[in-house]
Amino acid sequence: MIRAVLFDYGHTLVDFTVPEDALHEVYAGIRERLVREAKMELPEAVELVDLVARGVTRRVDESYASDRLVELDIIELFTDSLRGLGFMPEPETVRWVAETEHEALTAHLVVPEDSLETLAQLKEMGLSIGIISNAHLLPYMMRRDWQNLGIAQHVDGAIISSEIGIRKPHPEIFRRALLELAVEPEDAVFVGDRLLDDVGGAHAVGMSAILTQQFRQETVEPDGPQPDFVVSHLLEMMEFVRRLHSPAVSLNG
Repeated sequence: MIRAVLFDYGHTLVDFTVPEDALHEVYAGIRERLVREAKMELPEAVELVDLVARGVTRRVDESYASDRLVELDIIELFTDSLRGLGFMPEPETVRWVAETEHEALTAHLVVPEDSLETLAQLKEMGLSIGIISNAHLLPYMMRRDWQNLGIAQHVDGAIISSEIGIRKPHPEIFRRALLELAVEPEDAVFVGDRLLDDVGGAHAVGMSAILTQQFRQETVEPDGPQPDFVVSHLLEMMEFVRRLHSPAVSLNG
C-alpha cells in the first residue's frame, strides 16, 4: 500500500510554456538598468533576449546533451551571458536580472483546477506529497511560486535540482526526496512528463511511475522506459493511485 506520491513540476503540475512577448517586455526594462551600469549602448530588447535569455537556455540545453545529471548555477549562467555584452556586471545586478526574468516568465502560470483537485484528494487519502523538479531556476523563487499557485499547502517535501547540483534521473535526487518524506521507494509513486528523467529515474530506485501527457507528449517506445500508467489529465491518475493504496479493494473488484 503506497504512502506517498511525488510529482515533477514543470509540464506536470503546470504548463511551463513561456509567452514570447513576456520576454521582450521584461528585457526592455532590464536593458535600461544594464545601460546605466555599463555606461555604453547595448542591443535592443529583442536582440538582448537572444543574447542573454536564450544564451542561458542554450547553455542548459547543451549541458543536458553532454552531462545531463549535473545542474548548472543560474547566477553563473547569467554572469557569463552579461559579460558577453562587453562589460562586467555587478553581482547584485546579475541576481536582479535572474529574479526579474523569473517573475516575468512565471507571472502567467496557472495550475489547472483538476491538478489542485488531484493534490487535495491525495491529502484526503492521507498520502504524503512531494515534488522533485529539474530546474536551473532560483529555488527560493520557485518555492514562492508554489505558494502563490496554491501548490505549497499540499506539499510535504520538495527537492529542486538547483539546490543540490544534480538532476533526475540521478538516483540521489529521488532518494533525498524519499528520505525527506520518510518513505521507502516501493511505497511511493512518481508522476512526470518525461520518460527518461521521470519514469526511468523513478523505476531505477524502485518507485512506480505515472506518465502524464497533459502538457507534453512523449511516445512510449518498446525498448525505452515503460510507465506503469499513462494519463492525459492529472486527475486520471487517481484510478491507479487508489488501486495501489487499497490493493485488497482492487482485487475484490
